[in-house]
Amino acid sequence: MVLRFKHTVSALAYSLIYERCHEDSEKDIFPHNQVVNFVLEQHGRSPDFLRTPLKIMTMVFDAWSVLTLGDPFHRLPHERRWCQVQNWRSSRLGLCRNFIRFYENLVIYCWYAIGYERVQEP
Repeated sequence: MVLRFKHTVSALAYSLIYERCHEDSEKDIFPHNQVVNFVLEQHGRSPDFLRTPLKIMTMVFDAWSVLTLGDPFHRLPHERRWCQVQNWRSSRLGLCRNFIRFYENLVIYCWYAIGYERVQEP
């Protein structure tokens, strides 16, 4: 079992898009990977004192489901992923809640920014 940062970010972004963003009705438009790349780029631009702790927290999030479900987060089906997201969102620990909020805000911002750009194109 290998925990992978990029895979975890991708799985988390896909689940957040599925649950929190309006899916585009055009089947040939699939901006999900653009959102994942945006989130990874923002992480890469973070100052060192934030980048490393966020990466560690992301790996803890991925490993958390190994303890509870036997597989890392990035290998779970969406329904189980979403349960973990909801559990962390409602956690007593502010660190867990803020972790989800961080990713959720980036994903939602990027999703709708991409949609806005498409609308503005001639």
